[in-house]
Amino acid sequence: MKKRVIVIGAGGAGLTAAAAAAKDGADVVLLAKTGPGNASCTAYSGGFFSLASGSVSPEDHLKQVFETGREVSDGDLLRTLAFECEGALRTLCSWGVAMKINNFGRAAVRVSSPSEIMGGAGMTSELTRIAKAEGVSILSDCAATRLLIGDKGVEGVEWVEWRTGKARSCAASAVILATGGGGRIYTRTDNPARMTGDGYALALESGLGLVDMEYVQFYPLGWKTPGYPVWMVGLGILDYIPVTDGTGREFLKETILSWGFSSGKEANYFGRDKTAIFLSRHEKNGGKTLLHVEKLSEEMLSNPDVRSSIMLDIPAHRRTAPVESSPVQHYFSGGIPIDGEGRTDLPGLYACGEVTGGVDGASRMGGNALTNIVTFGLRAGRAAAAEASLCEDEMKQINMPPLYFPVHDGGMPPAEARDRLRAICSKGLGPCRNAGELRSCIEEIGKWKSGTGPLAVKTSLDLLHVLEMKGLAVTARAVATGALAREESRGVHFREDFPEELLRWKKRIRISCGGDTLSASFEDIHS
Repeated sequence: MKKRVIVIGAGGAGLTAAAAAAKDGADVVLLAKTGPGNASCTAYSGGFFSLASGSVSPEDHLKQVFETGREVSDGDLLRTLAFECEGALRTLCSWGVAMKINNFGRAAVRVSSPSEIMGGAGMTSELTRIAKAEGVSILSDCAATRLLIGDKGVEGVEWVEWRTGKARSCAASAVILATGGGGRIYTRTDNPARMTGDGYALALESGLGLVDMEYVQFYPLGWKTPGYPVWMVGLGILDYIPVTDGTGREFLKETILSWGFSSGKEANYFGRDKTAIFLSRHEKNGGKTLLHVEKLSEEMLSNPDVRSSIMLDIPAHRRTAPVESSPVQHYFSGGIPIDGEGRTDLPGLYACGEVTGGVDGASRMGGNALTNIVTFGLRAGRAAAAEASLCEDEMKQINMPPLYFPVHDGGMPPAEARDRLRAICSKGLGPCRNAGELRSCIEEIGKWKSGTGPLAVKTSLDLLHVLEMKGLAVTARAVATGALAREESRGVHFREDFPEELLRWKKRIRISCGGDTLSASFEDIHS
């Protein structure tokens, strides 16, 4: 018998946690909704880290993150991140992950990336290899549906193998949620297709709360012209080519310089929130944002800073005229509250990565996402391995669990139902919000749930889409509930009807579930 740990999610956080737990002697089962690694936000990230290293002290890093997050980060988590992040990254290096750490508070894993747009895919491939070498059992195409909970806490996990339609369960006294965020509630998102808020739903239905769900980060620049992927463009591009409004004025560069940023590159680390809100308001008022890619010379395209900003290979025939840009959803700063070892309030349940909340506060500093997943993935994996109990039970087949929507051959295609929800969220839960639109959004989500009716499952992918509906719906409702409750503007959350940041709102909002209702409450932040 071994101490069994089940990890749900196979992106950077889940793979790090799984490998760490296995290295510490646990019998680890990793549930991947598709295959491990490459369907994750880590794989599609820029591949950059911000951290305390060299001339950037832990105190410096802590201050940068705290101020960027508008002073509402969880102090305990922030101290853990700032003081432990360099050691965590060097641990991955010792495992065999190819990474360059400089002396100026930056690191990168792009050296092993297979393409410009997948800056973290080399790291996830390496972590997959490491996890397998440590004996981690990776189960692909498995969608977790329920946490099994007993008198003493977590007792295991149920899931569905969506390609076969078989449902299974496995006992474990330690489970790690590493399911990522919920970006797929939006039509315009750079998140991969499987980022559907599964972990938020699993946590809420297990009696846990979620914090900071109103803080959804949008990347200020994102390709919008037909023929280009819905993908982010780094603000560093402002340092190389004009970004203009419809009149030809370089309005964005003028604006970020007036805010005190010295360059687009600096704004990309510390000013994404203000810039995304500014551009969203500009667009709401009928304005355009144009990226002058026709100014990109071959010499510019050989510059690593330019390539990491555009993250695409743009052939010459596509660089003959400006292309349109619009903010694109990028990251969730809210989620499950944890302690410095990844423990949640439910005994035996741990969490790490984007599914958690508290580190970033109201706005995430650029480069902090990968630092977060490695630091807390490592710590959660080690803590779970140390605290898990011996387990005899093996996997067993069970009956298919109840689905969020009933299934009928003549029903609506699941993809259509999903797209209707995304349209609702994109309209009401963007960077700029107000009470009327938020209340309407909550009402429309309710109508969507009651009016969708049965869904038709004709393929295995249809079944996966149905299995993802609960996460999408819960995520949408949690964001809307938190955003309506926060009657101020802070970080990435901008209220048109409450445009000021207010001292009395320096607290966090907890979303709880009672039956089919979500509610918001207020609590002090760990300082």
